[in-house]
Amino acid sequence: MKDKRRLIEWGKNVLIVLLTASAVWLLTMTPLVQDSGLLDLFAPQESPGVGAGGVRQGTAMLPVRLAITGEGGRCGVQYDEARLEELFSPLGALLGDALASAGTPQTLSEGDWQRYLRGTGIYFDFGGGVPLSALERWLQGPGNGALTGSARRVLLCAGTDDQVLLCWQEADGGGFFTCRTGLTQALHLEPAAEGAASNGAYFAFEDQELSQRLAPYTLITEGGEGGTEYTVSAPLAAEGSSAAVLSALSFSSQDHAPVSGGEVYVDGGDRLVVNVNGTVTYRAAQGEKYPAGPALADGVDAARTLAEAALGPMCGEARLYLMSAQEMDGAVRVRFGYLLDGCPVYLGSEGWAAEFWIWDGCVTQFTLRFRSYAASGGETLLLPVDKAAAMLPDLTWERRELVIQYRDGGGTEVVPGWVAV
Repeated sequence: MKDKRRLIEWGKNVLIVLLTASAVWLLTMTPLVQDSGLLDLFAPQESPGVGAGGVRQGTAMLPVRLAITGEGGRCGVQYDEARLEELFSPLGALLGDALASAGTPQTLSEGDWQRYLRGTGIYFDFGGGVPLSALERWLQGPGNGALTGSARRVLLCAGTDDQVLLCWQEADGGGFFTCRTGLTQALHLEPAAEGAASNGAYFAFEDQELSQRLAPYTLITEGGEGGTEYTVSAPLAAEGSSAAVLSALSFSSQDHAPVSGGEVYVDGGDRLVVNVNGTVTYRAAQGEKYPAGPALADGVDAARTLAEAALGPMCGEARLYLMSAQEMDGAVRVRFGYLLDGCPVYLGSEGWAAEFWIWDGCVTQFTLRFRSYAASGGETLLLPVDKAAAMLPDLTWERRELVIQYRDGGGTEVVPGWVAV
């Protein structure tokens, strides 16, 4: 009799558990819970280690060109964003580790820089002046943060006694620097350099004739170059686009008034002007809306977050890249540009797509230029860079770099062409 009663009680308990679970499941399906964000608390969270850093590096900082030199020769990649992303996924993590473990910098002669470029190594060209502290943060996360200054060109190369050196060319002054890292040739550099097949790429300084015409670190990839043609539109003209921009920049659509050429939105004393020509400007009253932080890397990171949130979803097939970050009279000025398949877009009369000013650890003003790019299906064939250089006699005097660039003057299409910069 007791066993029968226990069985009945056990069955009741099981039924209660099943009914409770069913009720909880039904509750989670209601809009109240779905929209509350509570379910996110129980979602699997990614570890903040290597995996999390790898996700950030793919979008935060992709170089415009790469060169990998090993025993079998050199593989150079440019004007091919898909290939750059493929190669940079593991190499960017390696660079992040090198930056995080970097020692005390020392000056480097240009002769040694060129010698290191010829040897086993991995070369990164980011297209603009990137603060090393910001680059280390984007690729690796918080490290020692000891390196200062900005660089466009960075090199991981073989030193002595199995050491791997981190070398770079200063973005503004053009000087060369090097420091030791915690990486080793056998475990890190050599395996990475062996993974790419040689395609005959070389630098202009390695060719006697081209070295008289082009800047020495112009990367030459063999064969004809071509580029996709793009149509261009003004994304702010689309319905609902202004609301998306306001949301991305944390402005309300309620408090606004018409101004010449657009609408002004007010948040306290802060003003955001959305112009019909596709330009958005912000001016702060107190400078507290967009806190950044005291360090240069903090300002660059805050600017990048705002630029990607506002411009990123609306630029079509383009992507943003950091053109420069400069400390000027107590402020920091950060500029971003558009890239199309690894080629820079020179927008308007100044070239940049977004400009930010940071004062006292806060973003106090910015200008965003909204453009959207879509491949038209057409292709423009271009001469190989060595032949293009021969047809531009002005290069023989200034030895500038020759790159493929798009010029966007506000029309409805852009095509690639060789430009001396």
